[in-house]
Amino acid sequence: MNITKHRDDGVQSPNLSPGVGPSPILRLLRYLDRLAASAFYGKVTVSFQNGRVCDVRTEQTKKLDEL
Repeated sequence: MNITKHRDDGVQSPNLSPGVGPSPILRLLRYLDRLAASAFYGKVTVSFQNGRVCDVRTEQTKKLDEL
């Protein structure tokens, strides 16, 4: 799948060229997929700076019946 590197609005699209690492957004999506697959229960906060992901925080909590 080929997607252009730059769009007119200044936001970079994912670069899926062979030999090039995944974009931060694709990495974030894979991380969220792993959390969902592991039945994660908690909060995920994604912080952006200058239109880019700069910080991802997870807070895992326990349900009352799991204590």
